[in-house]
Amino acid sequence: MGETSEKHGRSIGEASEKHRRNMGEDFNETQRKILELLSVDAKLSAAKLAQQVGVSSRNVEVNIKKLKESGILIRCGSPKSGYWKITEKKSLD
Repeated sequence: MGETSEKHGRSIGEASEKHRRNMGEDFNETQRKILELLSVDAKLSAAKLAQQVGVSSRNVEVNIKKLKESGILIRCGSPKSGYWKITEKKSLD
C-alpha cells in the first residue's frame, strides 16, 4: 500500500511540474540572463556565457541542464559547432 501511495504522490508531482512548464515557469536570474544572451547569439559557449553572466562555468552548465529538462532550451548540432534553440519565447516575460 505504501508503494501505491508513493507512486501516486510521484505522479502528482510530475503533473505539477508539467503544469508549471506549460504556464511559463519562473526562472532564476541566471537562467533569464542565459536565455537573453542566447536569444542574441545562439552559438555562445558555456564558458562565454559564464563570463558574461558573471558566474562559474559549472553554474551555467547546471542552469542550462534545467532549461533543457524543462524543454525551453535545445542543443542543435555538435557540442563544438552547434547552437542553442529557445523553444518558448514567452519564458522571458
